[in-house]
Amino acid sequence: MEKIDPRIELVIYRFLRGELSASEREMLESWLREGRHRELFEKICNKENMLEKSFYFDRLDKGREKTWNRLERAIGLRRRVVLRRWSIAASLIVPLLIGVLYLNERQIIPEIPGRQLERIVPGISTAQLYLPDGNVVDLGKDSVCDLQLLEGGRFVNERGTLTYKGDSSEVKVAQYSEVRIPRGGEYKVVLPDGTIVWLNAESSLRFPTLFTGKERKVYAKGELYFDVKHDDTKPFIVEVEKDYSARVLGTEFNLRAYSGFPVVTTLVEGCVQVRGVGNTVSLAPGQQALEVSGTRDIKVLDVDVAPYVAWHEGKFYFVHAPLNSIMEELARWYDVEVVFENPAVREECFTIEMQRFDDFNKVLRLIERTGMVTISVDGHIVTVK
Repeated sequence: MEKIDPRIELVIYRFLRGELSASEREMLESWLREGRHRELFEKICNKENMLEKSFYFDRLDKGREKTWNRLERAIGLRRRVVLRRWSIAASLIVPLLIGVLYLNERQIIPEIPGRQLERIVPGISTAQLYLPDGNVVDLGKDSVCDLQLLEGGRFVNERGTLTYKGDSSEVKVAQYSEVRIPRGGEYKVVLPDGTIVWLNAESSLRFPTLFTGKERKVYAKGELYFDVKHDDTKPFIVEVEKDYSARVLGTEFNLRAYSGFPVVTTLVEGCVQVRGVGNTVSLAPGQQALEVSGTRDIKVLDVDVAPYVAWHEGKFYFVHAPLNSIMEELARWYDVEVVFENPAVREECFTIEMQRFDDFNKVLRLIERTGMVTISVDGHIVTVK
């Protein structure tokens, strides 16, 4: 087994503490794509052997909740604080664990009877760029390109970030380009005005090479996190299907607009005005605009934003979420198909917090340990019974 660069050891340490910076995350992703690094990483982060208590994945029925309440009263700590302590304690032994793995490289993880443990890997930085002239360019974290546009300006792709560069004097005519993210992908885009957009799996963003007129308008589908460049004179407008739009001057918010589901806008900071079919609402930080099924009116909710923006921070965070919602999210990121043989378990609620690079099969085993379901994997088909 090859020696691990001490810088990577530090990045893994910070990963387990949940403190990765954007640049460190890029370094980790690049390292994981080389050789057998992902296999070693999965052993280091084996939650069943070392970090099982850093997860909390429980069925929130009354019995479990009472048990948690008794535990919290006994130790005087809230649930997430307990988990953070476990995560920090585990991260302190990363160098020791790496050393043990050098001595025990052939360690075998027992296979669960009836399950084919095919390698299902987390998503990566990947996208397709549809240019105004009709050409399509494949983008990835390791691809570096500088695309000069016929009408002026250019796209620069590097380290999983696509940036448009140019100014109004160079651009003859504003034309639209589109970035599309497949299942098992994510990407970061810097728009002509400096606005930064993170796109989740199965998402797209259509935008012009130049924001003309009195507004900056883009078109979005899927899930996107916006960090909008402030401009008092030119509002930034995000339009989605079904007559739904978000209007801001400069702010951070998450937009979830997958086809077939209600559109949800969650505000992190600043202010957002959301327009639906029947009404228009304004949000303050910590509020969410939810499209009501049936009426399609917009309802305002006070929420904890953490679960809704966790994906942008490299995590999954579900709170009392139905199993079908959890599996749908995991399927989109790990690029698998989920089948429920027993429809009754779809609405069973769970809570889980995990890193987006965690091993998929280990997550399934944790779900099974609740005793509520059994799960089998055949290729990329996941069956929940």
